Amino acid sequence: MTFWASCQRYKETDKIKALISSEKYDLAIKEAQKESNLINRFNYLGIIYSSQKEYAKAEDYYKKALKKAPDNTKVLYNLGILKLKTRKAKEALKIFKKIEKISSENINAKIKKAWAHYYLASFSNSSATLKEIVRKFKNKISTEQWKEISILYFKLKNYNASAEAYDYYLSEAKKQNIKIDEKKAEKHLKKLRALRNQEL
Repeated sequence: MTFWASCQRYKETDKIKALISSEKYDLAIKEAQKESNLINRFNYLGIIYSSQKEYAKAEDYYKKALKKAPDNTKVLYNLGILKLKTRKAKEALKIFKKIEKISSENINAKIKKAWAHYYLASFSNSSATLKEIVRKFKNKISTEQWKEISILYFKLKNYNASAEAYDYYLSEAKKQNIKIDEKKAEKHLKKLRALRNQEL
């Protein structure tokens, strides 16, 4: 693929993402249908229909993509998210474990695996997964991932770990000049610290 063709493809990808974000689903479908790569086309159509809560249609498209590329981690991840949305946590867990085997450093899949354990009421496995993520990938965890880790730790009632993760989220957001509601963030952090102190 030439450089200019590659740039054009990224523009099309960004356009589809923007249309999905602004809930212009009919236009997003039209743009996705233009995608020459069938795996990408089916993946985008899956995302669009999942965004509209048409989960059966979305799953069909993800499965079409996986028939062509069974180990495509992007499609597997999206199918796993769909399984979580439709309360099929056991199936989701299998998918996220498969992604781990293919891509051992896929932090998003690992976090979603922790969520799947949580929804299955396997709280110790959920906590252990989060602990492993932080231990192994501390310097690779993104701002949004720190936030998600904090949320899940909060649900697991591990307020100390939740406060630590939220601290990292805030410091990373400041470093990257990400706009956040600072008053709301500080209020939430105070709440976490208070809960943490009760634990101690």
